[in-house]
Amino acid sequence: MTRHAGFLVFLLGLAACSTAPAPRSHVVAVGSTRPSDLDTCINDAFTSMAGGWHMRFNVSMPDGTVTRSNGHLRIQPKAENRWIILRPNHVGTWVPFSEITNYGDGQLESIRLDAVSTTIFQERYTECHPPDASGRFKYVSTLMQGLPDGNAMHVTRTGWGSADYHYSFDVMEGAADPALYALRTRAGERESPPAE
Repeated sequence: MTRHAGFLVFLLGLAACSTAPAPRSHVVAVGSTRPSDLDTCINDAFTSMAGGWHMRFNVSMPDGTVTRSNGHLRIQPKAENRWIILRPNHVGTWVPFSEITNYGDGQLESIRLDAVSTTIFQERYTECHPPDASGRFKYVSTLMQGLPDGNAMHVTRTGWGSADYHYSFDVMEGAADPALYALRTRAGERESPPAE
């Protein structure tokens, strides 16, 4: 046997003795792997979130500044594919703020419900994974968003949620300038129903 053939046999022996890497214990899978209809999954996810939420936002802007905000909202299902978002007004009364509609094929639109109705966002869902055994779902979507300075940003959003918690991470890239970017996180926690 030549020296090269012996080395090849040695390598093959090592490969036969090696084992598959152990699964990473710190990785938690979220969202079922079973097949699902995209729009049914989206509708079920939004409807499961009906009720009150405390939302917190963090944004890392292109100029390096980081801004934080938080607020409260309620999700009210109106139909199989439509939801009303309510926010408290200046005296704390819950009033309709916007309407979200799923037009099908993962295309959602949010429109403000005020005297001058305007589109807040149009979001395209590309993935939606129904809840896994723990009750958590996952989704991926894309949308365009304008910044206060007039720049348009292409947003890729990955989100995870359950009946009581929601978290999403946005990667925002300049539509005209790929070097322009921002990052945003959104976290929500269900609020206890108000006392009657």
